[in-house]
Amino acid sequence: MKMLKRAAALLVCLLFAAAGISPAAADYSEVTPEDLDPTSSPLTLMMMHRGTATQTDLPEENFVSEDDPLSVFTLNHGSRNSKKIAITMDDMFETEWTWKTLDLCKQYGITMTFFPIGRSLKEEDRDNWRAVIDAGCEIASHSSYHANFKGIGEWVAIGRLGIFQEMLDKTLGFHYEVRWFRPPFGNISDSRGNSKPMVRAIRTYGYEHIVRWDVSNTDANKAFEATQNGSILLYHSRHKDYVCLTELIPRLLEAGYQPVTVSELFGFPPPEISDELYTFDIHDYVGK
Repeated sequence: MKMLKRAAALLVCLLFAAAGISPAAADYSEVTPEDLDPTSSPLTLMMMHRGTATQTDLPEENFVSEDDPLSVFTLNHGSRNSKKIAITMDDMFETEWTWKTLDLCKQYGITMTFFPIGRSLKEEDRDNWRAVIDAGCEIASHSSYHANFKGIGEWVAIGRLGIFQEMLDKTLGFHYEVRWFRPPFGNISDSRGNSKPMVRAIRTYGYEHIVRWDVSNTDANKAFEATQNGSILLYHSRHKDYVCLTELIPRLLEAGYQPVTVSELFGFPPPEISDELYTFDIHDYVGK
């Protein structure tokens, strides 16, 4: 059966090529969120995989500029000339620790950025997620679910980003324009080290950068020693990370660091909010 599906996928691609039609120009009117799951059939994934045209002017994925972090695609830290740092939290599999961490932010008068996966967003948690925004903290994207971006089709990647935004808006009950994306596992390069297809997909969707980190340690002493001006600190919504932050945050403040959102770290205002909920439609990105 797998061989038949693969043969069918190849046949479809050959028919597209013979007709002078690229996969990017195909009709996606029947695409659903389930079609964008990596467990979808090879035929679906082949039909949704974008054309192979390349760009030669894409920046390097890795951080290369100390003076201007925004000049490159991957952001590992902000300016080393400022005491501002960004504490970030991923996943939200155990939201109990998300809300407790939010309480820490309120206690110490700081802000941070939360990177949930879409499947962690639930309408019954609406008041809590609204409280994150009301506290001046930021919500960013960790994709619709926790799956690798390495080696997937470009349209599949765009789907994961769009479906996350749709799920967030549905949870909040209003549109919250997400500005930052952190890929699950922090990597977008394929097995050969090529990141250009994912850079293309992420920028086609509308994100100018991905956000990584330069500090990731749940030992408060080691995390404190590793932190420097402009650092982005990575944590997850779980007990040991919360315990670390209860010790780390006051130490960082005593040392003169100013924890802020990722947007503030890079000089942006808070994300925009509006009434019209976002609905993902693949057609909006074809031809970009």
